[in-house]
Amino acid sequence: MTLGASGFIVRNGDRYFINNDRGELIIAKLSPGGYQEISRTSLIKPTSNSGNRRELGAANWSHPAYANRNIVARNDEEIISLSLEKPR
Repeated sequence: MTLGASGFIVRNGDRYFINNDRGELIIAKLSPGGYQEISRTSLIKPTSNSGNRRELGAANWSHPAYANRNIVARNDEEIISLSLEKPR
């Protein structure tokens, strides 16, 4: 994440799901030895006004929900649900 960025972090086993204010989902391992990014994808378009953080542009402030191997995320325009299951 960049300086001034915010994120929501959820632990799942030895991995962490990080949703940042850019609308990205990052899956990483965190340990005393450091940060290991496993994957990163654009999840949802940021649409909220970032207030006085002009360098950020639009932001996504809502916390996602996780249930039954799915993630549910929203912005000011849509709600999405995506599977987190590995493809078979």
